[in-house]
Amino acid sequence: MILGVHQLLMSHSAVFILLCSTIHNMACHPPLTTSSSMSSEFNVLVDTGSSNLAIAGAPHKELDTFYVRQNSSTYVDLGRDVKVIYTQSSWTGHLGRDLAQFPSLPGTVPLVTDMALITMSDNFYVNNSHWQGILGLAFSALAQPQGVVVPWFDGLVTRNHTANTFSLELCGPSMEEGVYHHFGRLFIGSDVGACSLPVVTTPIRRSWFYEVLVVAVGVGETLLSLPCVKYNTDKSIIDSGTSNLQLPSEVFKMVVSELQSQISESLAPLPKEFWSGSEEICWSQDHKEWDAFPNITVHLAYNNNSAFTITLQPQSYLRPAPDVITGTKDCWMLGIDESQTGTVLGAVVLEGLCVTFDRDRNVIGFSESRCGPAITLGEIYNFSDVLSCVYVPSVVDELTVASYVMIGIVVLLSLPLVLAALRWTWKSLIKPRINPELPFLTLDETNT
Repeated sequence: MILGVHQLLMSHSAVFILLCSTIHNMACHPPLTTSSSMSSEFNVLVDTGSSNLAIAGAPHKELDTFYVRQNSSTYVDLGRDVKVIYTQSSWTGHLGRDLAQFPSLPGTVPLVTDMALITMSDNFYVNNSHWQGILGLAFSALAQPQGVVVPWFDGLVTRNHTANTFSLELCGPSMEEGVYHHFGRLFIGSDVGACSLPVVTTPIRRSWFYEVLVVAVGVGETLLSLPCVKYNTDKSIIDSGTSNLQLPSEVFKMVVSELQSQISESLAPLPKEFWSGSEEICWSQDHKEWDAFPNITVHLAYNNNSAFTITLQPQSYLRPAPDVITGTKDCWMLGIDESQTGTVLGAVVLEGLCVTFDRDRNVIGFSESRCGPAITLGEIYNFSDVLSCVYVPSVVDELTVASYVMIGIVVLLSLPLVLAALRWTWKSLIKPRINPELPFLTLDETNT
C-alpha cells in the first residue's frame, strides 16, 4: 500500500530524501523541484508494521531506478549488513547513514538518519507498484539490527522535539481513466490536516508493533461465537503496509463460512479460489452483487471495561483486482486473508479513516475521513471482560527450567562414575562366574 512518496536528490555534495505529504497516483502534488544536476525519484512504502528506512541500493527487474551511494559525499558506511523479514517478503541490505529531509511535511527538518541500501530481496518489490523502498514508522524495538538502528521518526522526535505522534489518512482506491489509484496523506506531529480529531481511541498494548486488542468480530448481524482471545493469538496489530484484513486461521474460516452462508440466498456459490484469495470474480459495472454481501464489524478495546466498533462495508473488503481488464465488467478479490501470526488490521480496515498514532499517550485514535470508502465508527459500549481477550503465551516457569538444567548437569557429571562402577562389577563379579570349569584353549596354528 503506497502511502508516502520520497524523492531522492543526488547532488555533488549530499543526498536528500524528500517526502510529499499528499500522494496522488504515486506522485508528489505539487511537484517537488531541485536545482541539482542529478536527481532521482523514489517511491517509498510508509509502513507502520516495521521500523527501518530502506531504499533500493542495487538494480532489480522491477525497478527503474535505485540509490547510488557514490553520488553522495555525506553517505557514511556503517559496515554492517542487515536483513528484515516481513510476513510475505524480505530484503537484505547494507547499513549506512545519510541526510534525510522532508520539506513538504510541516514539523520536519533535515536529519542525519540510519538507512539500509537493499541489495537482495525476496518478493519485496511488487509488480507495477512503482516503489523502491520502505519507511518504517513502528517503534524502535523492531528496528534491525536491534540496538543499532535509530528509526527516522524516533530521531526526529528526539532531535527536533517534534510531538511523538503522526497521522495517516487513507482514501482507498479510486478509478481514473479506467485505472484504480490509491490516495493518502501523512501528517507528522500534532497536525492532523483536514482530519477531525479522534473520536475514539484504543490502547497500544506493547511498544513494538502497534499492538491493539480485538474483542469481537461480527459478520452482518452475527457475532462470531469464539473466545475473544482467539482474535489476539498471538497478537493483533495495525499495519498500514499490509493491504488486507488478516485473521487467525480459526477466525478466518468462521468469517468465510458466515459470508458464504449469508450471500447464498442471493448469489450462486462462488469458487473456492475466490475465498482463498487466489482468484478474482467479475461482475457487471453496476455492482449490484455488492448488496448480497454483509458488513463486517471489528470490535476494539477502548479501555479495560468498554469497546467500540469499526464497521466495514463490502466496498472495503472487496478489493479491485490488479491487472484485470474487461470491457463491461469490474473484477474483485477478497480482501481478507488467513494469518499464522495473529490479526493484522491492514488497509482494508484503515481506508476511510484518519488514524492517529499517539505515542505520547500510548493510544491510537480514529475518526471518519472525508475520503475513501464509507466506514462507520460505533459508539463506546460496555464490555466487562476485556482482559480475557489478552493472549498470554504458554511459558515454562523459570524455576522449572533451572531444575531441568541442574538435573542435566548432575547426570552428565555422574556418567563417568556410573560407567566405572559397571566396569568393576563386570570384571570382579560377573565375568569370573561364567563357565568357571572350562579352561581357555590355545589354538596351535601349525596343526591347521
